[in-house]
This record gives sequence, C-alpha cells and structure tokens, in this order.
Amino acid sequence: MTTGVHGMKHGSRMGKGISRRDLLSAAGATLTGGAALSALRPLLGAVPAQAAEPIYGGTLTIAFVPFATHIDANSANISTLNEVAKYFYETLFDWDADGKLVPSLVQSEQISRDGLTVTWKLQPGVKFHDGTSFNAAAVKWNLERKGEKKQPLYDALFVRRIDAVDDLTVRVTMTQPQPGLAAWLSLPTFSMYSPSFVQKVGDDGLKRQASGTGPFTVQEFRANEILRLRRAPQYWRKGLPYLDEIVFRMVPSISARAAMLQAGDVDMALALSIPDIARLRHLKGFRVLQQLGSQQYYLAINAAHDPLKDGRVRRALNHAVDKDGIMRTVLLGSAEFSTANFLTRKVDGYARAGVYPYDRAAAARLLDEAGWKPGPGGMRAKDGKSLSLDIATTSGARSGDVQIAELVQGMLKNVGVGANVNVVDSATFLARVNLPIPQQLPYDLLNLAVNVFSGDAEYVMRTFYLTSAWPPAYYNYAHYSNPTVDKDVDAALRAPTKAQRDQIFARIIKQVYADTPTILLCDVPTIAAVQDTVQGVFFNGPANNWPAKYAWKEKR
Repeated sequence: MTTGVHGMKHGSRMGKGISRRDLLSAAGATLTGGAALSALRPLLGAVPAQAAEPIYGGTLTIAFVPFATHIDANSANISTLNEVAKYFYETLFDWDADGKLVPSLVQSEQISRDGLTVTWKLQPGVKFHDGTSFNAAAVKWNLERKGEKKQPLYDALFVRRIDAVDDLTVRVTMTQPQPGLAAWLSLPTFSMYSPSFVQKVGDDGLKRQASGTGPFTVQEFRANEILRLRRAPQYWRKGLPYLDEIVFRMVPSISARAAMLQAGDVDMALALSIPDIARLRHLKGFRVLQQLGSQQYYLAINAAHDPLKDGRVRRALNHAVDKDGIMRTVLLGSAEFSTANFLTRKVDGYARAGVYPYDRAAAARLLDEAGWKPGPGGMRAKDGKSLSLDIATTSGARSGDVQIAELVQGMLKNVGVGANVNVVDSATFLARVNLPIPQQLPYDLLNLAVNVFSGDAEYVMRTFYLTSAWPPAYYNYAHYSNPTVDKDVDAALRAPTKAQRDQIFARIIKQVYADTPTILLCDVPTIAAVQDTVQGVFFNGPANNWPAKYAWKEKR
C-alpha cells in the first residue's frame, strides 16, 4: 500500500536518466532481445550479467494461492487478483522497480497550476486484445463505467468531468486538487478494458474472459485451479513479452507450493512460508527474491463489540502480544516492527507513530482498570461474563497466518483473555468480511495483511481510517470511528500542497495509533522463489508482488 506524481511535468525525466518516453517505448520503435531489455532496465532492475540477452519462448509455471472466483479486476480490489490481473490488463499509471510512479498507458501528464485540470497524452498505437484501439474515448468510457457501476474505489477520485479532446488526449476536470490521482489510477481495479469486448460478453463474461492491453491474453481460467495466459501477438511494447505462455497453478497448501518448486514442477512459487524460504536459500538451483514494500501484518480489533469498545482493553491487547517473538519464531527475523497503522515506511505520506512494547504487567493493569478482573484459573471476567475473543484467520494464504493467530491466542491467555481461533477458507475470506455487520463473518480479532496498492497514504486515510470506510464501503474492519480523525482527513484532502497534506496526515497517524484500532504486528517483506533459470522478475513495491510478465528462462 507509495509515492504520488505531485508536480510531475510534461517531458520530465525519471530514475537512472531514462525518460518516460524511453522507458515505455512511447515512440513505438521495434525493440527485440537485448534492445528491449535495455529500454526496460529501469523497470526490471538489476539483472545478472550472464542474462544480458533475453531468450524468447517457453512456458513459465507459477504456483500461487487460490486468488478469486473470477478475473474481473474492475469489480474487486483484492491483492491476489490484482497480482495476476497485471499480466493481461494495464493501467494508466504504474510502478517501476525503483519504486517510482510512472506513466504506463498514459505517455505524459500536465497538471494546471490550480490542480483542477489534468491532461493526459496517451500512448499511440496501443490495441486491446480484441483488436480495437485504445484511445481517449476508451479511457473516458472506462472511468465513467467505474462510477456508473459503483465499483470498488469509484468514489476515490475527485473527478467532475472527463473529456476526450482528440483520439490521444484526455482532459480531466477535478472538483478539487488531488495530488494522489495518478497513484489511485495505478491500481488494477482501474484497469483499462476494451469497451467493445465488454459490450459483447457482458459483466458475467468478464468473470472468465478478458480483453485488455497487457502482454498476455487469457486462454483459460478455472477458479481455484488454473489460469493459462498466452503471449499477446500485438503487444504495444515492441519486442515484449519474451515468454510464450504463463500458467498460474492454484495451490492452497503453502508447503505444497514450495515442494512443487523444489521438485521442478513449477518455475516460480509465491506466498511461501518463511521456513521454506530459509531452506530454499541454501539449495543450489534456486533464487529467493525479497524486498520490503507496503505489506503489514495486523489484527483488526472489532470495536463494534462491547468489550473492545473500551480503549483500555484495546491497548492491553497490544501490550499482551510479543511482536518480537512472533517475528523471530514465525518470520525468522525477516520482518520489522510496525510503527504506524496500515502504513510502512515505504508508503508516501508515512509518519512514525510508535510501537506498543510487550508488557504483560501493563496489559494486566489496563484490564484491571477496565473492570476485567482475574477469576478462576486466572481468566478474566466482568459482571459475570468472561473475556473471550474469537480470532478469524486464513491458513496458508500468506506466510505464518494461522501460526500468528495461534501464538496470539496463547499470549492473550497469559493475561487472562480467552481466545478461539476460527480458520476460514482463503478464497472466500475477504468476501465474508466485506459485508455489513449483520451479515459479516463474526470476529473479535481479524488476522490480516494490508497492502497499500496505490503507494500513497491517502489510500489508508480514506479506506481504513474513516468512519464511512466500514465494510462494505471499504476496509475499516476494526469499525474504528473518531470524529476528529474524520474531520482531519477531510482537511488533509483539501490541503493545497502535498507538504501541507502530509503534515496533517502525520497528526492523524499519531491519533489513530493512540486509539489502537488494531494489534500492530510487523511490516513484512514480500518474498518469492524461482528456479535460477528464471530472469527478469522485478519488484512492484506498493502491490507487494514480483511480476514475471517480462521474465524469460535461460536454457541450461
């Protein structure tokens, strides 16, 4: 979940002396082999010297967690679906390997001095997979459809009007300046679809089929089983991709994914356990990829439930949990303490709030003050009711998920708080919590990971901090509500400059930390493992994944 394009000028240059035009092959020049790699070096990052000349052809097989029951990226905002959607859909803006927000389907951007008019020049010569042209009319249609259907994050944009000035020029009139606009539009939920294809197959058809502008086309999708992609024959980044085919195999078992990689059944494995990663590091023939992005592990504390409405109880839970112990035993020291709710230091707009120390005495004192006194067996009770919490978690969806829930269960018991662990199927987990309270999966503590997909703190402010962000609107699973925070977020969004906005953000971040809507755990690097023949995989920081869409395989 980082950086915006505030103050980005037309024709400006970014990263390593490569311009946007160079980076994205805007002129449409034909690039093949090493030439294509050279133009994309800022995107791919460093590559081994022996891999200087990419190889065309072949199939890359990836073991992945079951991600969703459909592939309609616009209708959802789920990290795992977002990860695969980037192979066949593209967005107006995207992130490079240096963590920079760059134009993608947009070629250049101009913002008026008052911030109320944004003009985009689009990449020329881009076609959707069904052969229709990507143009200004398609951009206007996509963004307006998003709002008409009230799809996820449709109301995140302060857009008054969208005009197709000419075939490759879009003018956006804003209701107020929005420094984070391009960051929002980098999210896969704002992917560009072929209007003619959507009209042909309808909303139901989009669950299994796609027509985007990405490097691969969808050949086959069976929910929770397989996603088969083929090289797009007329991809606009000339000379790319290198692979003929990419196959995602959906494997629920976290240990099975590692075993398949080690056995040579797959070329790449995602969402692996830390112990498996530690083992693979020392095995010949494999390479481990690891970077800190925007991923944070936490437990939402459901303040809609009576015992947890009391801030003293919430603070006690934070002191009762040994975060360092979790990082050492479950994550083998690969994580770092979280210091702000839902924000890592890699997110634009981040400010440090603090760390609740592991202090069982402080936890006991706070519970005593809240009236929860030790009873028989040391378990706490108040007015004849015991303090027992339900922890909802997935198992195998991410490294250490169920182990963390079980450790927290034991740590709470040490201060007299009972806890039950409820393991929920990962394919339906988010769908069940993204519901209004009466229909929602019941929980007191919800074991989650957050990804700031936009890379900008505005995403967190509007989708996690606000009272209006309770499910099903957004992702405030803690049912946190503070009128002062609501007011300050509104003020921050109306700030005339990014610096002023971030100053207000810092105050908000500290207030949310003090209100303890979550048990803050740790900021976790995103890790993948590949056969050492796989080259060209790069890191997408805000999305916390390792895209292989421009990868290739060496021949041994």
